[in-house]
Amino acid sequence: MIYHIMCDVQPAGEAKLDAFLNGKMKKFWTSNPGVVRYHVYGDKLANKLERVIMIEVGAFNEFDKILDLDERQVLRSELLTLATNVTSRILEAIE
Repeated sequence: MIYHIMCDVQPAGEAKLDAFLNGKMKKFWTSNPGVVRYHVYGDKLANKLERVIMIEVGAFNEFDKILDLDERQVLRSELLTLATNVTSRILEAIE
């Protein structure tokens, strides 16, 4: 299962957002049981700066426990101050 987060970078905020995503966010997610991978991608084809965060979690019950953690909610609030148009979804392989 993949937790997919997409956001736009605020003007002049690219370095601060990238530091947050590759620092605090990565440390939090990779320290949780069940998290297999954490990657941050930049869209090179878009006309605007975007970031895509892909977090692979082994099972939904593990993901559900992480969502309930206070620290995750604090990090999400911080993300909302650093980025715009933040959206998320859960992807599951169908092949």
